[in-house]
Amino acid sequence: MKKKIYIFIISLILISCEFLDKPPGVDVTEDTVFSSKEQVEYFVAGTYYYGLLSDVYGWWDGRETSDIQNAAYCDEAEISAPWFAAHRIWNNAGMSASDRSSDTTFDTYWIGLRRANILIEKIEDAPFDDSEYKKQVMAEAKFIRAYIHFTIFKRYGGAPLIKERFLPSDDSRVSRSTVEETVNFILKDCEDALVLPSVYPTSMRGRITKSAVLALKSRTLLYAASKTFNTDNPYIDYGEYNELICYNNKDKERWKLAADAAKEVLNECPHGGFKLITDLGPDANYQYVWEMADNEEIILAEKSKPERYQGHFPWGYFFPGDGLFVTWNFMRFYETKFGTEPSWNIEGGENLMDIYENMDPRFKQTFAYHGQPWNVDYPKLDLTMTGANRPIGKGCHSAYVHKTVPYSVADGTSSNGLPNAIIFRVGEFYLNYAEALNEYYSSPPEDAYEAIDAIRIRSGMPPTPRGLSQEQFREKVRRERAVELSYEGHRLYDIRRWEIAEEEGVMRGDMYGIKQFKISDSNEIRYEPYVFEKRSFKVAMYRHPFPQNEINKGYLIQNPGY
Repeated sequence: MKKKIYIFIISLILISCEFLDKPPGVDVTEDTVFSSKEQVEYFVAGTYYYGLLSDVYGWWDGRETSDIQNAAYCDEAEISAPWFAAHRIWNNAGMSASDRSSDTTFDTYWIGLRRANILIEKIEDAPFDDSEYKKQVMAEAKFIRAYIHFTIFKRYGGAPLIKERFLPSDDSRVSRSTVEETVNFILKDCEDALVLPSVYPTSMRGRITKSAVLALKSRTLLYAASKTFNTDNPYIDYGEYNELICYNNKDKERWKLAADAAKEVLNECPHGGFKLITDLGPDANYQYVWEMADNEEIILAEKSKPERYQGHFPWGYFFPGDGLFVTWNFMRFYETKFGTEPSWNIEGGENLMDIYENMDPRFKQTFAYHGQPWNVDYPKLDLTMTGANRPIGKGCHSAYVHKTVPYSVADGTSSNGLPNAIIFRVGEFYLNYAEALNEYYSSPPEDAYEAIDAIRIRSGMPPTPRGLSQEQFREKVRRERAVELSYEGHRLYDIRRWEIAEEEGVMRGDMYGIKQFKISDSNEIRYEPYVFEKRSFKVAMYRHPFPQNEINKGYLIQNPGY
């Protein structure tokens, strides 16, 4: 598996990330943009930049609400830096419509949507002959428009549907559509985008493929089928506005649609060269997926940045001392490598290293714990209470989240890492398929077991026991999603779509770390669970609030509770 270079994304986006982000007639006219295929390519690349930038790393102004940092909004993690939105908003039920920190990428949506709509409306009339290229650009723009609307939908529910570009003289105040209308609009754009190829030449692999389109369709239908949207009993009764936050009816057939869509992804991926990474062994497969850019499991990634060294964003907030720390609440999702429960004890114990040694192999490939290396500068972490690498700031005592930070990233400009900002990867859709099948049928069919086992077995974990009830299998799937998709931006939104945030230790209640102490004349470590924070959650936070300044304009209905 050789590393490839995304020539299209890296070279063009770096040139064009600010290119033409202006209304027609300011510096560059639309006639210039669409005057040649080369000019269109620059504009397409800039549209990728704005269209796919919203979630993964967030980069500079979006770093507080990136997929990685949102791990600290729930039981996945605690973040050391005290100024992050996790501390100000999410962990103390402080979300409000007047604080934009709950979604710092909000303004980016509309830039991406405007650019996508310009392409949709203008590409067919571009004065050059290449009908296949024009069809491709149209489909790419439809996908980006759908992806941005999904990003809004998963946060807010029913969205303002931006179906056209707006000129300065136009009234651009678009009211919210219902959840059903929003989902249908996303799905229609996905259907239109299915003309995209299954595979591109190696130099263009960063572009959107048919697998990516089906992946967006699958994720959209999974969310639409989930409890928080697929219900006639919304988290807050909003009366005549219920359909802005849910379907306001419950239909089991939505789970069938979600299952079929996930299966479509799995059927299409081999045609695009996408597959589970299984050939490096249980102790390496999983880490390779998140550490090695351009691997065969990644269907689509946000590729707007080249290699970065330690002092550059996004790496700086992850290193020992600062950083993201796993909670003990989340550690307990991991089974042993034998498929049994680890011997954790709320009273503590003197066998921490033994517990670590026998964990699910993905544990060691996700976290940097006591005695393990971070990189060449930190070859052996000391996370005991007096250790040199213990957390500072608001970090909890536990282990560092290493996932997302390549081990090559170190001090100095010569040690770089390429951000591997995964949007869709194959592993997710095995889990989507297992979950949807289980929810549709009264008990899990064999296909559901086989889907979840494909994920477990590639990491050396034993198959799932058969004969489980629907509820037992549901908990297995949720636990497997927590482990497999950790720190990829899924957990926060899974919690909200399942409506389990109010359960003790998820987004409210006691959050635990583990204090660690050396034992004389032993390589073992004594651990003591302790409550580092008591978090709170208000029911309104199952949806983001629209910014108050937009509500004040009188064209949007705010979500309930704000």
